[in-house]
Amino acid sequence: MTQFLTRLRAAPLYLPTAMIAVGGWAHRWMDEDAYINLRIVDQILAGHGPVFNAGERVEAATSPLWLAVLVVARVLFGPFLRAEWIAVIASLLAAVAAFALAGRATRLMHRGSGGVVVPVGLVLVAGVAVVWDFSTSGLEMGLVFLWLAASWWVLVSTARAETMTDRRRFGFGVVLGLAPLVRPELTLTMVCFLVAWFALVRPRRVRFDLAAIFALPVAYQVFRMGYYASLVPSTALAKDAAGLHVGQGWDYAQDFIGTYHLWVSAALILAVLAISQVRRRDRRIAIAVSAMLTGGALHAAYIVAIGGDYMHGRLLLPAFFAVALPASISIRRAAVVDVGIGALAAAWAVVSVIILRPPPPPVGFTVTEVADWRTVSGAKVILDDGAFGLNGHEAAAAYATGVRGYFTVDEKQPRPGKDPTAFVLTLGSIGVPAYDAGRRVWVVDIGGLAEPLAARTEIVPDRPAGHRKQVDPAWYAARFAAPTASDSPAVIAARRALGCAPVADLLSSVDDDLTPGRFLSNIWHSLEYTRLHIPADPIVAEQRWCSPR
Repeated sequence: MTQFLTRLRAAPLYLPTAMIAVGGWAHRWMDEDAYINLRIVDQILAGHGPVFNAGERVEAATSPLWLAVLVVARVLFGPFLRAEWIAVIASLLAAVAAFALAGRATRLMHRGSGGVVVPVGLVLVAGVAVVWDFSTSGLEMGLVFLWLAASWWVLVSTARAETMTDRRRFGFGVVLGLAPLVRPELTLTMVCFLVAWFALVRPRRVRFDLAAIFALPVAYQVFRMGYYASLVPSTALAKDAAGLHVGQGWDYAQDFIGTYHLWVSAALILAVLAISQVRRRDRRIAIAVSAMLTGGALHAAYIVAIGGDYMHGRLLLPAFFAVALPASISIRRAAVVDVGIGALAAAWAVVSVIILRPPPPPVGFTVTEVADWRTVSGAKVILDDGAFGLNGHEAAAAYATGVRGYFTVDEKQPRPGKDPTAFVLTLGSIGVPAYDAGRRVWVVDIGGLAEPLAARTEIVPDRPAGHRKQVDPAWYAARFAAPTASDSPAVIAARRALGCAPVADLLSSVDDDLTPGRFLSNIWHSLEYTRLHIPADPIVAEQRWCSPR
C-alpha cells in the first residue's frame, strides 16, 4: 500500500510526458527543412561525407548531433522504415524522454518534501500546441528539449549530491558540453550552466572538468574549420545569425506569446518560483534554478535580437522550456495556496489544449509560417509542385534518362553545363525538392544554406528571418553553365570574379580534395572565409577583386 501511494504521488510528475507523447503523435509531421538533413544523411551513407552536394563541403545542417542521431537510426532501422518516419519518431522519442527526465529531476529537487510534487511549468509547456508540432517535425527540437532536461537533471543532481565520483563528474561534464553540437546558439545557455556547475562542484582539478566539458565541442570545431573552412555552419551565415533585427524579433515574440496568451503561463510560473524561493532555503538548489532561468532568458534575448525565425514559435521554444523547468511545487494537505496554484495551472493547461491554436497558415510568404500539418504518409507536396521550374521528382526522372545540364530556378529546359556529366538544379527551397531529386543531382541553393557564395553576401532588406540573403543568378550561370556568346555582362563579370581571390580561394577550400595540407590550410583561413563578404552584384566583385583587363 505504501508503495502504491508513493507511485500515486509521483504520477503528476509524468503527466506532461504523457501529454507530449499524445500531442506530438497527433501532430506528427515533417517540416520542409527537415528534408535537408535527410539528403545529407543520404550523402553520408553513400560515402560522400556530411555534405549537401557530393564534392562540395558546405555545412548545411545546424545540429551535428541530430545529424549523427539520424545517421545511426537510418543504419539501424533504414531497412524497415522510411527516412521520414525515422526522423519523426526519433524526434518524438527525444521529446518524450526530455519530459520524463525533467520529471525525474523535479522529483529529486523536492526530495524529502513529503507532499505531492506538481511540475507546474512542464504542464503548462506540454499544453501548448506548437510544442506538439516541434516535438516531431523531423527537426532537432526534441533533442534540444532533451539536452535542456539532461542539463537540469545534472544541475539538480549536483546540487543534491554531497560527494561525487570522478566518473560521474566526467559524465555530467560531457552532457553540459554537448550544447554547441545540439544547436550552436545553445552555447549561451551552456555558459550559464557552467557557472552554476563550477559554483556547485568547486573542483580541485579544473582541467579534468574542462576536458570533460570541451573535448567533444572543441574536436568538432577543429573538424568544422578544417573540413568546411568556416567557424560556423553555413546556416548561421545565411541567416545572419550575428546581425541585429530586433524589431522583427519582437514581432516574432509577440506572435508566439499572443497566440497562446503566454503571459498567463508566465504569471503562474513566476508565482510558483516565488513561493518555492520563500519556502526553500537551499542555496545550492537556488544556484541551479538561477542558472536555468538565466540561460533561458539569454537564449530568448538572442533569438529576439537576431529577428526570430520564419517558423511560428520554433526558436523560442527552448527558452520557454528552460524557464518552465524549475517551476514546480510540493502540495501538502491544507496548503490552500499550493492547491490553488496547482488548480489554476491545470485549468489553464486544459484551456491551452482545447482552445488555443495558431492562426491558419498565411497566404503568401510572411515573417512567420504556421506549421502545415503533413503526415509522413507520402503527402509531402509543399514547394514541390513545379510551378516555377523542375520539381524534385521531375529532376530525378530527367537525370535517370540521361539528361544533363544547368537548370535555372524558373526553367524546365537545361542550358549546356560547364561539366557535361553534371545535372545542376537551382532551387529556392532545398528541402523536399532537393531530397526528391536525389543525391546525384547537384542542387544550388539561392538562399545560401547550402551554397558558399549566397551565404556570404549582404542581406536583402525586408526579407523574413532565415531567408535574408541572395546573390545575382549570374554567379550560378558563371559557375555551372557553359560560356555562350549571349552571356550577359553580369555573367561575364561573375566568371572572371570566380577566378580571382578571395572567391577562387573560398571555392578551392570547399571544392578541392581534402588532403592533410588542405585541412590545415582551411583551419588557418577559416576566420577569413567566415568573415568574407561577397557582393551580390558580380560586376562589383570583379571591380573590387580582379585587376584591370
